[in-house]
Amino acid sequence: MKSEKEIVLNIPKDCDNSPKRRIIRDFVVAFYKKDWQKINEMLEDKFTFKIIGNRNIETDDEFVKYLHSFINVVELNIDEILSHGKYGACNGTIKYKAKEVNYAYFFEFQSAGKNTIKTISEYKVINQ
Repeated sequence: MKSEKEIVLNIPKDCDNSPKRRIIRDFVVAFYKKDWQKINEMLEDKFTFKIIGNRNIETDDEFVKYLHSFINVVELNIDEILSHGKYGACNGTIKYKAKEVNYAYFFEFQSAGKNTIKTISEYKVINQ
């Protein structure tokens, strides 16, 4: 029987030569495993998580509540991860037991030289 944190992962293997790409990959994996401790290590103390078309999250408590509000993912696919300067992005699909969702995340890091995340924008589209 799978535990909550066991997810089938299909992720790019070529992220290790770019610290920001690795952080984006690790963030998305930790996000869908609901691993707040790991996520928190990657975030600036003052961060914004933008759920596009819905609301912004700016506190640890709100973020943890959001993490635990969605259904457990059974498969995570990361298609591409890009980074340039203090910005990065990734996209892919997540699969639940009964549906599939396309996602994209856009990241702003504290600076080009600092690898902590300041802002994340989340876009999701449910496949019908």
